Amino acid sequence: MMPVGKARWYPRDADNSVELTMENGKLKISLQHDALSEADQAVVSAGHSAYEQAHGIEINFRRFALLLHDDHGALCGALQAYTAYAEIYVEDLWVAEASRRRGYGRQLLARLEHEFVGTGYHNINLVTNAFQAPDFYVKCGYHVEFVRINAQNPRLTKTFFVKYL
Repeated sequence: MMPVGKARWYPRDADNSVELTMENGKLKISLQHDALSEADQAVVSAGHSAYEQAHGIEINFRRFALLLHDDHGALCGALQAYTAYAEIYVEDLWVAEASRRRGYGRQLLARLEHEFVGTGYHNINLVTNAFQAPDFYVKCGYHVEFVRINAQNPRLTKTFFVKYL
């Protein structure tokens, strides 16, 4: 184990990486703006799986989406989410401007709940900003767990919601 407190930081390289020297060698920390490569993701996933399995926990990680198409096949709504452990995490809920205020967002959330109720998943979690209509989620039966206030930009205040299945 490398002690973080004894790291020595050096200036950034041209590739925006930082080299640090530890008691037992040098490491390089680099910032990557895109998703991990398949090979790097495989290493990370295998490491997570091994750690959780060693502690008797099953990850159950799976990304998925619910898509809403009109009668011409055009995408007019989407709910992107993932499962982890015994929970569902909503990453994004979007309804096209022309399709809003017709109950489609509520239907996407209802379909999500229908897909997972009684399947061993305990709750659905989501986070929204103040400008993204947090009252909508309350009307859909989600409960506020906590609010993280953004004093610099109140429109970016985050509300964390949960709905138990």
